[in-house]
Amino acid sequence: MATFVAVVETGSVTAAANRLNTTKSVVSRRLSDLERELGTTLTERSARGARTTEVGAVYYAKCLRILESIYAANDFVAGFNNVVSGPLKLVLSRTMHDGLIESALNRFVLEHPELVLQIDVPGPAGLAELDFDAVLQSGEPEGADLIARPLFEFTNVICASPDYLQLRGIPQTADDMVDHDVLLDATSGMEDWCYLTHGKWTALRFRTRMSCREPRQLLSAALAGVGLYMAPESIVAGLVSAGRLQRVLPELTLPRNQFSVFYPRSRRTSRKVQLLLSFLRDAFETESAIPVSD
Repeated sequence: MATFVAVVETGSVTAAANRLNTTKSVVSRRLSDLERELGTTLTERSARGARTTEVGAVYYAKCLRILESIYAANDFVAGFNNVVSGPLKLVLSRTMHDGLIESALNRFVLEHPELVLQIDVPGPAGLAELDFDAVLQSGEPEGADLIARPLFEFTNVICASPDYLQLRGIPQTADDMVDHDVLLDATSGMEDWCYLTHGKWTALRFRTRMSCREPRQLLSAALAGVGLYMAPESIVAGLVSAGRLQRVLPELTLPRNQFSVFYPRSRRTSRKVQLLLSFLRDAFETESAIPVSD
């Protein structure tokens, strides 16, 4: 059942094998054995991947509930003496809030010495080939059916180094952005570079000077005078106060973003996941970012 669920969630036998740390032949055999035992076809497999049949979709939902019960039973035994132990598998996407997240996870591990935190980062295929209990990231994860629990919201600002602004000038209106270079976060793309006007979101026009999935590289480029950068206000506030960065177009209403913890439906009764959720919500209630309610 776990193999079948992995095939459905990743969309292919190969990706499921990577997630389960086994081989394609083992996954194919398990799936064939299951279909032979049930006397029906659960998935339609082709070169483009695997998708469920009508009966397979219903069986998948039932498998999720069964696996959830198994995880809950295992958690009950592991925590019989009120000690939650064993591995907790996290996926951590790189964000400007790395320092906040890393600090919180360090405190979590110190408070729960019986837990083993196993942290991974998304690869080229995203979450599809990873086995995890929870994901921490901004925005929405791609291609995953997960339950979201928001932790905090944050406001973005546009900023640049004084050297860049002295050389290129300070944009006075949104239209002035067309003459400026921008440092683009490749994980979110251009959709974040918009502003609210007359009740509608309007895209800013600009030249992309650098596109990168690593926020620390983008911040370094902004400090070096390469271009304009959009970043969480709480992250760059100290640099603005120190004069190393300068805000531009502060009158624009920019999109707010949300940082959340996501977890598979099969893990929603997991004591380890619920313990992590409770800890993170308490941890970020005291941070400068804005907590949000469910």
